Amino acid sequence: MDDLHEQGGAARVTHMHGELFKSRCDRCAMPPFEDRNTYEPPAEIPRCACGGQIRPHICWFGEVPYELDAIYAALSACTLFMAVGTSGMVEPAASFVAHLRGRARTIYVGPEDPANRASFTECYLEKAGELLPALLGC
Repeated sequence: MDDLHEQGGAARVTHMHGELFKSRCDRCAMPPFEDRNTYEPPAEIPRCACGGQIRPHICWFGEVPYELDAIYAALSACTLFMAVGTSGMVEPAASFVAHLRGRARTIYVGPEDPANRASFTECYLEKAGELLPALLGC
């Protein structure tokens, strides 16, 4: 939800849970827009020109995540899948590794067993900051 991947230099990021620093109209098709306001919350919910309410461009629990078609297309072409520091319990992301069963190398890295550990071909219970540089050859 944040832009840390982009700040780190990633060029292709899919924000399935939205983007915290963007807002959108809850009614019309106006594209999400940059919104980094750090001031006090407004007295009233801001409104779009169409009359809809402006809300954060994030996916709340119970809402369908964004970009799922693109995510499943990428998974279909995937040969290496790595999950880092996830609980393995939040759907639909927790099922991504199962989608790849038998078709890709799947790696988990994190301090604790994820709930979906059995779906991974490799599981490293270590701190990501310590293991990833060695695992990725950085």
